[in-house]
Amino acid sequence: MASREEQLETGQRAIEGLLCEFRAGNIGQPGVEKVRLGRHLGDLSKRWEQRFPGLPDRWPKHAHKRRIPGPGVRDEYLKDIIAKLLEGIEGENYTIVNPACVWGRHARDLAKRLPGWRVLATDINPRYDRFYDRWPWSRTPGNYEFIKDDIFNPKAEAKPSAAVFFGACASLSDAAMDYAIESHCPLLAGRACCHAMIGGNIDIVKQPDFWNRVSRLQIFIFAKRLAKLKAKGHYFSPKYSANHYPRSETAKTLTNSDELIEVARNAVSSDICKSIIDLDRYLHLAEAGYDVWYRAEMFVAELSTKAQRLEEPQRNGNTPERP
Repeated sequence: MASREEQLETGQRAIEGLLCEFRAGNIGQPGVEKVRLGRHLGDLSKRWEQRFPGLPDRWPKHAHKRRIPGPGVRDEYLKDIIAKLLEGIEGENYTIVNPACVWGRHARDLAKRLPGWRVLATDINPRYDRFYDRWPWSRTPGNYEFIKDDIFNPKAEAKPSAAVFFGACASLSDAAMDYAIESHCPLLAGRACCHAMIGGNIDIVKQPDFWNRVSRLQIFIFAKRLAKLKAKGHYFSPKYSANHYPRSETAKTLTNSDELIEVARNAVSSDICKSIIDLDRYLHLAEAGYDVWYRAEMFVAELSTKAQRLEEPQRNGNTPERP
């Protein structure tokens, strides 16, 4: 188990190296990025592989949509990890919370795999969960529950045993991480998405590739609705405005808000830029006392207190050890 200092040193070295690549203009070129990412993320990738084997060999050390299986494949891989970490532990007071769940599909799947757990899915708008619940192929397990809640101001579960998210857009990923930190949640696992829109950013540096064009259209639609979305608390919160980035104290010594938002504007076409944003998150979690594993937009973090085990519910006699 790496110490907090070792984790911070590894993360700082990685983000510092990728910031140098960004400043040198070594972004947006797949061949160049592949070499640079392998150089700067090698230690983090090795740490992930040692703890969570099974990542297909064809996956490189980075996460570009054009070069690895889609987000759905990564979500399945991440759910396998979560299930293995939590299997054999059960009790009615053990709760998995999936904030920003949208359809609730992944939370339902975890509920099926972990029948001894209460699985709570939350989102600010319940219509998507209700819609998915009515589809013929959808089966909602008895240990699954949906609660309307705002991850920017969460109230649904004050003490979750595990917090998970799958493709939480932009600052929703940061809010889910802070939810875990502030509730002293023993386990956090999730996949980040939409790095370009952190801090309420709605600009993208134009590149002539397919995904860049698709994302520019997506953000154009998003920008048209931004005033309404802000009013309702969707996607954006003043708590995660641009000046709240970088998230980590370590990254604040290496970069500033203006540069990180410029990184975000290039993130649609650059794995280096995505990784810079995610490394800031990695450092933020490590600074908060977590043992963190990061790879390809995926995070697994465990509270690095003396006991690597879930906090004991008051009604039970023994504290089960984490697998």
